[in-house]
Amino acid sequence: MRSNPQQRAWIVLLTTFGIFFLLAVSIPLTIRWYLLTATESRPTQLEVISGTVLVDSPGQSSPTGIRDSGQIPVLGRAKTDSTSWASLTFFDDSNAVLYSKTDVEVREARSPQFRFSQEPDVVSLGVNSGRVRLDVRPTGNRARVFKVQTPHSVAELQPGSYSVEVDGQGTEIAVREGWALVSNSGDGVKVSRGERTTVAPGKQPAQPVSASRDLVTNGDFKEGLDEWAVYNEQGADGGVVNGQVEVVSSSDRNSVRLSRMGEDGNHCETGIVQELDRDTRDFTSLKIHADVQLLYQSLSGGGYLSSEFPIILRLDYKDQYGIDRFWTHGFYYQNDSNFAVQNGEQIPRYRWFPYESGNLMAELGNIKPNFITSIRIYASGWNYQSLVSEVGVIVE
Repeated sequence: MRSNPQQRAWIVLLTTFGIFFLLAVSIPLTIRWYLLTATESRPTQLEVISGTVLVDSPGQSSPTGIRDSGQIPVLGRAKTDSTSWASLTFFDDSNAVLYSKTDVEVREARSPQFRFSQEPDVVSLGVNSGRVRLDVRPTGNRARVFKVQTPHSVAELQPGSYSVEVDGQGTEIAVREGWALVSNSGDGVKVSRGERTTVAPGKQPAQPVSASRDLVTNGDFKEGLDEWAVYNEQGADGGVVNGQVEVVSSSDRNSVRLSRMGEDGNHCETGIVQELDRDTRDFTSLKIHADVQLLYQSLSGGGYLSSEFPIILRLDYKDQYGIDRFWTHGFYYQNDSNFAVQNGEQIPRYRWFPYESGNLMAELGNIKPNFITSIRIYASGWNYQSLVSEVGVIVE
């Protein structure tokens, strides 16, 4: 090569041209690739509705308590306690409501850096525990991936309304509007409007069922009085004879028999109660049903104050202001004393009567339940005999 400078010149020239050509092609392609694929993280807005929310951001040594509003960065976490709840608004205007005792993490929130990019917007929310209501907004022509990850599943959500609940038993995802594809390291199931699925730890999602659910456990009394507590209350003007509670069986059902006989003329309340302890702010429908049968009542109607019936259904709850309230509905078959009756209805004696309330979320208005504490079924009055079966508190 030293003896042939012409050959060396050609090699240098061709090498230089090759480098030039490579740069001429790769630099525009690299710029184009960057313009088409570059994304940027987007903040998520936190609005505290009640109480204090703890926000844990990357790089912070301890969580920050927020009482009004703030931002959650990617990989930041927000935690509510028993007295707080909040909402998250993502950059695409989708929204998540965090109810009490909920722990979530913003795992991804990014969008293309340039408008002509074909990359989708991406939102990924981790729900570690608690209950979340999600409103996934339409995006027009912009592609968007919206995911919810829990310890048991991954759900890809289309525009619509969803509820996600996570506890030690697994994950439950319900669809109010839209549809979701729910999976757990395998084939997913499609959950459509009005349906829900559950995912147990280490299991695949169950086939979708109706989104409505019964908050009462053992409402058909097939397990006796499991989950129910029995009580008697004589009151200030009561006697000394308590009522009796027993599970009885017939050919087609189990039922609870409430009875008190032998001490007419003074008050006693006999019943069963089940603690529900359920946040109901996410539900739009709440109905109570039960089958009741009246055998005997010595006190007319619902008594002088319309508060003593041979069967009463009672729901104890807290309203949106945190005030303890209760809803009741009583049943009677005779009102010989012609007492005024409120919150009760007359039904035939010796017949099973299937009762279903209206939607209490609508009927109770501003004092509707925000948190249900218990359901109670009891007999109240002097002497009485009655039966109850198929008790349920159905929410959706």
